[in-house]
Amino acid sequence: MKVFIAGEMPFLQEVGELCVAAGHDTTLYLVEDFLSAEESAEVLASLEATDVAIELHHETAVTKQHLLQALSQALPDEALILTSALNTSATQAAAWAANPARVVGFGVLPPVQSGDAVELARALQTGEPAFEQAQQFWQGVGLETAVTADGPGLIRARTLCCIVNEAASALMEGVAAAADIDQAMQLGTNYPRGPLAWADYIGLDTILGVMTGLFQEWGEDRYRPSPLLKRMVLAGQLGKKTGVGFYHYES
Repeated sequence: MKVFIAGEMPFLQEVGELCVAAGHDTTLYLVEDFLSAEESAEVLASLEATDVAIELHHETAVTKQHLLQALSQALPDEALILTSALNTSATQAAAWAANPARVVGFGVLPPVQSGDAVELARALQTGEPAFEQAQQFWQGVGLETAVTADGPGLIRARTLCCIVNEAASALMEGVAAAADIDQAMQLGTNYPRGPLAWADYIGLDTILGVMTGLFQEWGEDRYRPSPLLKRMVLAGQLGKKTGVGFYHYES
């Protein structure tokens, strides 16, 4: 099967590794690289005869719209489009695609490993054949599928990002240092990481994207992004991938 993936780290690498391990002919593009060369012969050739396209952009709805429009117009009509429904609903993503019936929403959070769960969400436009294909594809790369209602963040990202957002607010208000917040949460909840360290691993731009999507969807204060989180993203302090987030990392 020919698979094309456009996204950001660490999602791009981890989902790509699952596809390669399953034996798929897999092409990876960072979002900025794809959008800067979307009409090049090389990119168009990569999309020819593609069976499955996976979109993994979580930062801004505008970029996600551009990405999905470009992908859907270049892909074969029968190609399956899997869109990450973390910062927008699958229905919104499908509305941007040229072939909305072939769009299925999904959600994963790093680290993405064989045996983990992937959440699947039908857009209102999703056709049943596409949804069944999506289930078979994810199961084929070693993930367990869980069906959820459509909406930004789905289940895990919605829950985790709200916890991160509250932890960032606690840090901003001087409740405790980052390491102490993480230690209290990790030991108290038996999470694999504290919320701030987890946010650094996922990427603060992704966390902010999820919270922004939730706030725009529901308009409730509980989803309002933390001012500290917004400032850190503006400053380019996105976590492990940039070397600085709530913690500092060696390159």
